[in-house]
Amino acid sequence: MKKWMAIPALAGAVALGGVAMVANAEKGEVLTLEGLLPIEDVKAKAVEAVGGKVTEIEFERKKSGEQYEVEVQSDGVEYDLDIDAKTGEILRTKTDDHDDAPIGQSLSSKEKLLTVEEAVAIAMKQAKGQVTEVELDKDDGRLHYDIEIEDGTYEYDFEIDAVTGEVLDFEKERDDD
Repeated sequence: MKKWMAIPALAGAVALGGVAMVANAEKGEVLTLEGLLPIEDVKAKAVEAVGGKVTEIEFERKKSGEQYEVEVQSDGVEYDLDIDAKTGEILRTKTDDHDDAPIGQSLSSKEKLLTVEEAVAIAMKQAKGQVTEVELDKDDGRLHYDIEIEDGTYEYDFEIDAVTGEVLDFEKERDDD
């Protein structure tokens, strides 16, 4: 499997009518992306799918075909998307917990995920302090937010159901840092 990194000046080259290229950093090879989606279109598809900001794009040639691996940060969650390099079809979406099921697959059409702000507000009802970490995670097919709050004396850890807002787990420990 060969991995290719997008050259930062790629967008400028495309805008100026140049040939879009990516480079294999390990071997110093350069690949012309003729017939493949422009990087800007790939970014737009990724942002449309999960919101947020694209932080990294890699091009890969696999046995199944050419694709872009796109990393997106959205509301404190890191998403990894695999996008077909020719058609723009999103082949796979996963969160940083590395579950391969598409986001929302386990949700019915009436269920909707809480926003990060809503989940933090639920946690802040039980613990006042500074939110130091929020992560969307999936255990046993159930999406939940892991939220950490510190107040200088205690560290609070919450696991909040991402659909219902139910507090699934709560821990309070003396902050020894």
